[in-house]
Amino acid sequence: MDLSSRYLFHFTHVVTDFFFIILSFLLAVRFSNYEYFYQLSLYDAGFLLFLLCGWYFTARSNRLYEDKIQENQMRELFKTANTILWQVMLVVLFIFAVKENDYSRTFVVIYGCLVAFFIPFSKILLKKIYLMVFRHGYLRRRALVIGGGEHGQQFCRYIKENKYYGYEVVRHIQGALTFSQPAQSFGERMLMVGGQPLGDINDIDEVFIADGPETSYNTKEIASALSAHAVRLRIIPDVFQMSNSGMYTFSMIGGFPLLSVRNEPLEDIYNRAAKRAFDIFFSLFVLVFVCSWLFPLIAILIKLGSEGPVFYKQERWGKRNRPFLCYKFRSMYVKAPDTNQAGKFQQAQKNDPRITPIGRFLRKTSLDEFPQFLNVLWGEMSVVGPRPHASLMNVESTYIVKNYLVRHQAKPGITGWAQVNGLRGESGNPNLLKARIEHDIWYIEHWTFLLDLKIIFLTFWRMIIGDKQAY
Repeated sequence: MDLSSRYLFHFTHVVTDFFFIILSFLLAVRFSNYEYFYQLSLYDAGFLLFLLCGWYFTARSNRLYEDKIQENQMRELFKTANTILWQVMLVVLFIFAVKENDYSRTFVVIYGCLVAFFIPFSKILLKKIYLMVFRHGYLRRRALVIGGGEHGQQFCRYIKENKYYGYEVVRHIQGALTFSQPAQSFGERMLMVGGQPLGDINDIDEVFIADGPETSYNTKEIASALSAHAVRLRIIPDVFQMSNSGMYTFSMIGGFPLLSVRNEPLEDIYNRAAKRAFDIFFSLFVLVFVCSWLFPLIAILIKLGSEGPVFYKQERWGKRNRPFLCYKFRSMYVKAPDTNQAGKFQQAQKNDPRITPIGRFLRKTSLDEFPQFLNVLWGEMSVVGPRPHASLMNVESTYIVKNYLVRHQAKPGITGWAQVNGLRGESGNPNLLKARIEHDIWYIEHWTFLLDLKIIFLTFWRMIIGDKQAY
């Protein structure tokens, strides 16, 4: 979204918030004191002004109005909830400070509930309206893109497809760029395209220059030539060779810009808090209402089926390669080896003789994974994430798949994106292992709360219909 559109987006958000705060205040007064609604005084106006000022400054402090339209909705809702909490605290503080009896507890509750409903709803609705406006071609700025390299073409195609950024590409220059001798006007050299002058660019709002090793022009010279014109110049750095995903995030430390070569939504504290809260709630629910009666039944079946402990503990790698003990119901015989004759880790295979009869059923239905909800509750795992592998398999796989350890940038999960896409079970084939890792990395780079819910639903669905890869 360009600068002018962002200012308009900011302004409409502030005006909409103020409108609903005033409306919530009036409705709260009306429903908490039926005779008081038509007798609003200067005192009430002062109280309302205090709340409006308090909202604006707390919202600015929480950076509620600085998000771009395409940014994460979950992050914005967290900020909104935080600002609403401060607003309710300001209401209580004001009433307590002035010891005003005209505002009851009912007023505080009604006002807080109304604000908590109107403000988040308005933000979701406004974002959808702006997306619709941008996609239909309104509020756009005319852009000139210079650069015929790979990332120049990708950038040009991207802003054409994603209209909510507010740009209309009126020209994309991919040919050779040269400069004339110093011109009389402005004392600058004229930009030439294929031996011809670029022409009048006064109808252009912004110029994007895609920098890269394959380009034949000097970015600094182009910037100098365009400095005489009323256009905003932006440089696209050559970062596409740094990662196959092409997903990057920018941040700042002081005045130093930082480029992260991989987008990781779960590095955002708001997303991480939401995922952790869901993990705690979901694991507690399963442990209390399912595992409380299921665990004793499975324990009896395991004991009747073969000698040995009920649970099986195995060292696996978690986030940032930290080892932890992963719990499962024992599905193999006690003396079953973990390695083959060559000394390499041996994954479970179809008709594996190491698996007990009851263990075969547990693995087929994924019931052997249920003790891992304890790992989730302790914070070592998540409900959804890349499946954790045995430590020995991790060591061996790093030599097979180049980006194998990238999957450990997130907490491992009981289920994952690879598993619901048919990539569970044995992965002795390097191509299958590579496909699993690609799915894990895709999940890390594209995480959303709705994606987690989708994976959980697909996991339970596969448990019901059966999974051919589960053995």
